[in-house]
Amino acid sequence: MDDRGANSTVQSVWARPIDNSPSGQPILGRVVGGLVHCRLSDRVFSSRHLPPDTESAMIDEKDWSYFNQHGYALIKGVLQGDHLRSIQQSFNEVWEAEPAPRNQHKLLKYRSFIDLVEHPPILENHRAIFGSQTQLLQYDLLRQGPGNDGPDRSWHRDFSFPGDAPLSINTILYLDEMTPERGPTHVLPGSHRGWRQPPTGEERQQPLEGEVAVIAEPGDAAFINSAIWHSGGINRSEGLRRGIYLYFGHWWLKRYEWQQEIPWQALENADEHRLQLLGLREPGDLHIYPPDAVRNRDLV
Repeated sequence: MDDRGANSTVQSVWARPIDNSPSGQPILGRVVGGLVHCRLSDRVFSSRHLPPDTESAMIDEKDWSYFNQHGYALIKGVLQGDHLRSIQQSFNEVWEAEPAPRNQHKLLKYRSFIDLVEHPPILENHRAIFGSQTQLLQYDLLRQGPGNDGPDRSWHRDFSFPGDAPLSINTILYLDEMTPERGPTHVLPGSHRGWRQPPTGEERQQPLEGEVAVIAEPGDAAFINSAIWHSGGINRSEGLRRGIYLYFGHWWLKRYEWQQEIPWQALENADEHRLQLLGLREPGDLHIYPPDAVRNRDLV
C-alpha cells in the first residue's frame, strides 16, 4: 500500500481548497439503531450504532452515565459508505497538499473538512454534553506510516483539570482499522477523576494495569474526556494509521492557535451556529452551564 491508502482510486472533489475569496466581506480572525456491544481488549461496554444521517442527539442519559463514569465512549459507524471513502480520500489529498502542522488553519479551507465539523453524529454528541456552548477548540490530522518503532505507550492528559463534568472532549475519528498491530488508542477508565497525574519517566511508556485498547473499525469515533489518561500507539502493521482529531469544549475556553485567523472559506455564508462553533459569536448567557445539554436535564 502506498501513502495514498487503500482508497486512492476514489475521486474526491471536496478535498480542494475553496479558492474564490468572498468579495467585500471582512474575514473574522431517540437514537436511530440498536444498542451494540463492542469488545475493547478483554472488556466489554455498550455504545450506539449511529446512522450518519441521524439529526437527533445521539448521547442520551444512559450513554452520558457511561461516559461520565469511565471517561470515554466508542461510537460505531459515525462515517459509512461513500461518505467514509470520500473523507479517506480527502485526508490523503490534504496530507499531500498541506505542510505540517495540518491543523484547523489548513483543514478549514476544504469543504469536506468544513462539513465534517457539523456532521450530526459528531457535533450532536458534543452538543449533548456542552449544549448551546459547544465550540471547536482544535482540529488536526495525524498519520503514521507502516512499520514504525518506538515505545508502546505515551500516557498523558489533553487537559489536566479533572472533575465531575468534562470541560473538553477529544473525538478521534478512525479512518483505518485499529488492530493491536496498528497501535490503537489506550485509555485508563476512571482516570479522568481526581488530581493524580499520568506516570512519568519509563513508566509513562509502559502498559498500565486496567488499561483498555480501543479496537475500532474505519468510520468509528472515540469520544475521550480530555482529563482521562490515554495514549496513542505505534503502528507496526503494513498499513497506514490515519486519524482525524476534532477537539470540542465549552465556548468560554480559548481555542488553540487563537492568534491565527480562521480561514475565510469556513466563514463564507456561515450561519450563526457555525460562527458560534468557531468561537466568533457568543452563544448567549455564559454564566451557567446550559440546561439544553443532556447531562443537565435531571437538574432542571
